This record gives sequence, C-alpha cells and structure tokens, in this order.
Amino acid sequence: MTISRLLAPLLIAVLWSDTNALAQSSPAPLSAKPAAKPAAGVAKAAKPARAVREGGPCELGVISALGDVFTVQKNGMTRLGNEYAEVPVSWGFDDLVYARVKAAQGDAGIRRISVPKGAFDSFYQSPPVKAENGKLTPIVRRVAGSAGCARYLVITRRTDSEPSTNDEVTGVGVINRGEGFGRISHVFIMIDIQLYDGATFETREPATSSKALLSRLTSGVGPPSHAGDVDNSAFPASPPDAANNNVLRDMARSMLKFRLDQRLPAYFGRE
Repeated sequence: MTISRLLAPLLIAVLWSDTNALAQSSPAPLSAKPAAKPAAGVAKAAKPARAVREGGPCELGVISALGDVFTVQKNGMTRLGNEYAEVPVSWGFDDLVYARVKAAQGDAGIRRISVPKGAFDSFYQSPPVKAENGKLTPIVRRVAGSAGCARYLVITRRTDSEPSTNDEVTGVGVINRGEGFGRISHVFIMIDIQLYDGATFETREPATSSKALLSRLTSGVGPPSHAGDVDNSAFPASPPDAANNNVLRDMARSMLKFRLDQRLPAYFGRE
C-alpha cells in the first residue's frame, strides 16, 4: 500500500504531461480559413485585366444591322405575279458577322456596337435600300454614340439586282423564279459593307487593289453560279414556314459566311 501511494502521484503527472503535449500538437481548427485568402486575391486581380481589355482603345467598332430577317420572294412571269415577304428568324446573322470580322482582323481593338431595336428602320423603310440614300450616315452616328472608335464597319441589308439573274432582291433570303420551262429556288446574299471614319463619319474606301474585285462582285452573290441553289421542295409553302426550315437556314448562313470572308479582308488592307 505504501508503494501504491507513492506511485499514484507519479502516474498522474505522466498522464497529464502526455495529454497536454497532444493538445499542443493538434492543428488549430480554424487554420483552413487563411488558405482561402489567396484564392480570393486571385479573383480580385483578374477583374482589372478584363476591364482593361474591354475598356481599352477601340480601333474598330462593328455595327451589324442585318437583323434576323429572312426575305422570301417569288417572281412570276410579270411583276404583277411577284411576291415579297420579310420573315423574322433566329439564325444569328449579326453574330456570324461579328465572328467573321474577328476572323479577318483579329480580336485586338475590336468592339461590337449594340444596335437598338428599330434604329435602322428609317433606312430600311425607304426602298430601294441604297447606302447613298442619305439616311445611313446619321443613323450610324447615333448608334456609335460615345463609343469613341477610330473606325466603324457597318453591315446592312441592301436592295439590288442579283448579278446572275438580274432579279431585284433584298438582304438575305430565298427566291423562287422561272427559268426556261421550270422554276428554281436560290438563296441569295445582298448586303452592303461601309467603313466609316470614327471622327468625321466620312466613308473610307477599301484597299485600292480590291476595288476592281468588289466592283465585279457588287454586293450580291457574285458571277453566275448555282452555289445557292436549293431544291424547290425547300421553298416555303407560305413565308412564315421559312423560320423553321433548316435547309434554308444552313444555306443562308453558309452563303453569308462565304460572302463575308470574300469581302472583309479588303477593308483591313489584306487580300
């Protein structure tokens, strides 16, 4: 009993020492919180980089005013038999324009300028739609607003004679017309591209070496070609049906991409 009484305090002291050592070596339960601070710091640092990129100098403002409008035309033997309708679609024509401008010029210094709904109505409601009708430049000034770009590239629908057929067509659409003893259906692209000085809003000509080519191609689908031909079964029974026609959608986007890729390099001094 004497030995037990002597050892008891010693055992208690050893156990207390081990317990205290374990408590001191255990990790602090809140030590994970400081580790999250560097991540937050990285996120904050990324914001100024985006602001600089988006708010930097604007070398070229892109104003695409094609809108999601698809023209359905049918030509009879005489003008009395002609039919014309503009159908609202959701085919991303303006998105495609911006993508092809970036592909031609690169991302640096390019800004897409928002086009308010109806901004170009007064221009489009003055048929035939010609860039020289005197209404386009004031509209471009208003749409550009305070963007402060060095230049503005403006893409609009146009009314003109298709070079391969002499049919008068407008914008992006499909025409069904008589040819010989039958009829054909053809998707067309009739657009206008104008380059404006950002300070004076005077138009600038494309590269000199491209003028002859652009004159030959005009704004239409180029020389006689069946590139845009589609089967007559694809021509809509009624104009609104065009909005759900995948054949016409794919052909229209393909033809628009081709036309843009053919013409845009001239505006950036490259062939």
